[in-house]
Amino acid sequence: MNKVFLYFILGLVSISNWAAVNTTTIKGVVYIDENLNGTFDKREKKLKNVYVSNGGEIVKTNSKGEYQLQNTTAQTIFVITPTGFTASIPNQWYKTIDQNSNEINFGLTKVKSTKKFKIMAVGDVQVGNNNEVKYAGNTLGTHLINTKDYDFSIFLGDLVNDQVDLFSPLKQVVDFSSFPYKMVYGNHDRNFKNTQESQEESFEKIFGPTTYAFFHKGVLFISLNTIKPKGKYGYEGVYEKEEITFVDNVLKLIDDNQLIVISQHIPLAGIKNKEDLLVSLNIKNNILILSGHTHSISRRFYKRKNGYSDIQELTAGAVSGNWWTGQKDWTGIPSALMKCGSPRGYFEVTFTKNKYHFNFKSLGFNPETQVSLWFGDLNQDKLPFTVDAKNNKLLVNYFSGSDKTVVKASINGKYYSNLKKEKQVDPYVARIKRWQSEKVSPDKLSKGSPYLNTRSNHIWQLDLPTEKLKETNRIRLEITDPYLEDFEKEFIFWKE
Repeated sequence: MNKVFLYFILGLVSISNWAAVNTTTIKGVVYIDENLNGTFDKREKKLKNVYVSNGGEIVKTNSKGEYQLQNTTAQTIFVITPTGFTASIPNQWYKTIDQNSNEINFGLTKVKSTKKFKIMAVGDVQVGNNNEVKYAGNTLGTHLINTKDYDFSIFLGDLVNDQVDLFSPLKQVVDFSSFPYKMVYGNHDRNFKNTQESQEESFEKIFGPTTYAFFHKGVLFISLNTIKPKGKYGYEGVYEKEEITFVDNVLKLIDDNQLIVISQHIPLAGIKNKEDLLVSLNIKNNILILSGHTHSISRRFYKRKNGYSDIQELTAGAVSGNWWTGQKDWTGIPSALMKCGSPRGYFEVTFTKNKYHFNFKSLGFNPETQVSLWFGDLNQDKLPFTVDAKNNKLLVNYFSGSDKTVVKASINGKYYSNLKKEKQVDPYVARIKRWQSEKVSPDKLSKGSPYLNTRSNHIWQLDLPTEKLKETNRIRLEITDPYLEDFEKEFIFWKE
């Protein structure tokens, strides 16, 4: 009896000591950084009612701008920047916890509040070696340097391809950006040398927390970690309980009129317990979800109860396209057409109050390229802009399209028909696959693309009236979608 009692007491002491060692009280202030140097000067104004979090607990600064946060396992803490403010030093909205100090201060600076702003939604850069870092730098990096009209960018996970030592050189590229950026954690951003519980630490040291939130010009942005390790190298798409709790806590900070944008790597369709999040999101607010992972573009709509608007999810494709593979162009960059037939690129998302719309931006072709067309025989090697009596198909791949998209065609100045949406393999992807099997392409300086028979979600089909066509013809496409800018363009095609 005494031995059992003694064992119980020792167990309590052990638990108590563990808590004392592993629980840290983090404290500090949130202030207006007038010197823009990231160092708190006691003469600088402190900000009250600003939220600070470790990705689980959320606390608010008091009337003196002070906060206190009980932290256990989180490696970083962050300020949930309020509307009208941003980090005084770009990308320093989070801090890594220092074991030698429990004081962390956050410096903010004011930004102009506008009713309209734009961001970049960037899918899988996924560099796997130094050459691919250079591909990313010479395409995306150059774009980040020379583009000035975005408030910030969100990278939607899989920054690298299981090579965490590439975080630093990739960050050097992204740091050239003329505007701030936020990073999402992906399944290929894990460090397999660490335990399952600490696989994300390498990511956090370079890019910050895997779960966080911030406000920007009235819009609430939430980033979630959807990766749950399984086995030695596997994973599942799962929201851990802490993720849902964080979402629930953040949602308490907003009113019904604010737009909510959730960024995550794995799309909802790949999340085992997506209903847990959807239950939390059954609220009045308009909600947009941004995701990556699939190396293809898609838009899906999830219905909510009580007459609330659908939740739209934009899966934004990949900057790496089909993993930086395929025939290289004259600059030495692989074509890497995405699985859905879209060129490498990203999405521009424009916000106006609590509304939004999209615009796809190609990095592989002209930035304004929105569509590809294929006429006639799907197996032809000549230019795919010729039809005949036996092969009169027109396939239109509108990269941003969804079930809400309407595609109309006029031929030689006369309205002809609406096109029918068909889920099928993109014809250009099919041709690349065939050329690779026949050893026609790529050349010895390029790498073949691992395409499967993945059907594209944004192809429309039309049977052309070959009996009414001339030798040379004009076709005009008119494309409308409630979330996209109207698209109109004319093309020339031939009849044999």
